[in-house]
Amino acid sequence: MADVGGFFDGGNTGSGISTETALTAKATALQPPLIAYFHSKPNHYLAFGTTEPEGAVIPLEIIGPGSPFINSTYALLDPSSPQILIGDKLRVEWLPLDGSPSFQSADVVVDSKDYWIPIAIPDSALKRLVGLDVEVTFFHLPQAGGAKPSPAQKVFVAPELGRKSVLEVEGVVNGVLEAATYPDGVTVSLRPIENLRACYGIEVLWTQAPDHWVERQRRLAVNPKQTMAFHIAPEVYQAHVGRRVTVQYVIYLGARLSANFYWDPGAVTEVSFDVI
Repeated sequence: MADVGGFFDGGNTGSGISTETALTAKATALQPPLIAYFHSKPNHYLAFGTTEPEGAVIPLEIIGPGSPFINSTYALLDPSSPQILIGDKLRVEWLPLDGSPSFQSADVVVDSKDYWIPIAIPDSALKRLVGLDVEVTFFHLPQAGGAKPSPAQKVFVAPELGRKSVLEVEGVVNGVLEAATYPDGVTVSLRPIENLRACYGIEVLWTQAPDHWVERQRRLAVNPKQTMAFHIAPEVYQAHVGRRVTVQYVIYLGARLSANFYWDPGAVTEVSFDVI
């Protein structure tokens, strides 16, 4: 883990979609855009997870300092509907529901009906949508004239997390946990984190040298304004008396507990102690 916050090195491994891969099914009508971000592989995109009521959740951290996803957010359009013809144009609109100015892309000419068409939104435009409920629609612009909108995809650009809380481990006093004093287990607690959302996930990792991840617990932050508690069974630490322990946590940004947004809040949020 890094000393400062950032995307965990083991992330960005989920399955995605390539715009070079032919569509597996042909649409009979215009489809809502798929909201995704550009991965490091050529023309490879990974979709943002969705939840209710937000829709597709885009965590602001993806465009923060040190992010590997600069100017990488796209609407992926399915051109396979019979209404869309080669030579027609498509345009994407990101429309805030509070009446704020929308973002409209430049027109893109359809040169194939067999592949997804990616249309980007710049980070500068995405930042203007933070905290807003947004509907993303694409417009089919036939060569004969007119404009027909697709069904909308709901999107929420989630504000960046605020100060990250330090974990608290029951029974740790002056850097020491007396195992025999806690025969029924201990509780690891995490106080609320600013701007944590109910669809985000928290994973607690209990590591004891030379082992790695002796205990892992993961759950959704269903009540993000309340302290989260994780019960650690006594066998986790009673069998490792005499070992140095580090307990840390990571945050799954966005929705659906996607490992592609595995966020390390930094070493300052960890706690280390000796088990005696």
